[in-house]
Amino acid sequence: MIAARPDLLIVGGLTVDHLADGSIAPGGSVLHAARAVAAAGWRVSTVTAAGSEAAARAGLGELAATGPMRARRVRHSISFAIEEADGWRRLVTESVGSAVSATDVRATADDAAAVLLAPVAGEISAAVLLASAAAPVRVAALQGWLRELSPGQQVQPRPLSALGATLSGALAAMDLLVASDEDLAAIGADPDHRLDALRAQFGPRPLLVVTTGERGVLLDDPADGRRHLAAGERVEGVSTIGAGDALAGLLAAGLGAHMRPLAALTAAQAGTVTYLRSRP
Repeated sequence: MIAARPDLLIVGGLTVDHLADGSIAPGGSVLHAARAVAAAGWRVSTVTAAGSEAAARAGLGELAATGPMRARRVRHSISFAIEEADGWRRLVTESVGSAVSATDVRATADDAAAVLLAPVAGEISAAVLLASAAAPVRVAALQGWLRELSPGQQVQPRPLSALGATLSGALAAMDLLVASDEDLAAIGADPDHRLDALRAQFGPRPLLVVTTGERGVLLDDPADGRRHLAAGERVEGVSTIGAGDALAGLLAAGLGAHMRPLAALTAAQAGTVTYLRSRP
């Protein structure tokens, strides 16, 4: 029997997260997005890189349970210390980790209806972006390229100019770019100014989505203009770590299923709320 085509290939490094309560958990956009997309009933495959830490092994087990997985084993995983309270989050870099394999991405990108490239610490290079070119729909979450990372130091935002011409050119060829207010803190606070800056950096091709927490989501569609979608219902009593990753994954899966951008984003918002409510 021929295996069903994955709805979404998710690419990014697994992390080992040291949380404020003293617990250690697997994380990273690849895991958070895979959890949400699989929980919504979509078929998932993943490409990642991870070390041999107990939390990383647990994360790899979770990814393998969601669908086909290719994992590059590296000396140590990306690692952060994370504090979170009332929507505020502080990340301290513990280790940066290693790159995801472009070979693994090239071998799997055309098997899925869509691909989400979602780094957390710059572990996805321009070569990996180019290796995904065969995917019908390509989405990139900007978070991991817009972080200043130094072991022992709090993560700081980087300006778009720090991306360089090669990476910016590869990102400009994506179908959709997703960023958060936090990712774009180096640009300024005005939402339209942020979208203008993204459009100037990446040109006319990609859809742009900027998440703004309780203020909702902004969509800049070259074919349909700019729209503001109000935030979904607030979810109380659970961590919001991974909420943006969940939205990016669900949105990418929707676009891969030929949903219109606005409809896919609306469905992704609702799906993210459902996912957060289901978490223990």
